[in-house]
Amino acid sequence: MIGTLENEAVLYVEVIFWSGKRKNPPSLISGKYCPHFVVKGKSEYLGVCFLDGTECFFDKVAFGNVQPLYSDTIDYSSLVDNIEFLIYEEEKLVGKGKIFGRTIPYKIKQRKK
Repeated sequence: MIGTLENEAVLYVEVIFWSGKRKNPPSLISGKYCPHFVVKGKSEYLGVCFLDGTECFFDKVAFGNVQPLYSDTIDYSSLVDNIEFLIYEEEKLVGKGKIFGRTIPYKIKQRKK
């Protein structure tokens, strides 16, 4: 629910980025990679930011921790354990993933423009 700690939870995810969709795999460790997750079967774009993660290679599993970017205005309650999602960069589909769990929420980082 919007504005709750549950909506701000840091999610532990498994992701796969597909070759041919990006020039290079994203860096999950920089804290600057902010794609959108779309739960399979739904259409709502949910903006997230990777806080940290393992090194990415195309078509290989990587792991990371993501945090909702807009928890005060968007409901992230559809991102529950074991749910599968697609990863979008704007309107471009670049990969897929699955949520394995959630941790105590951090303070949400403000995006620099």
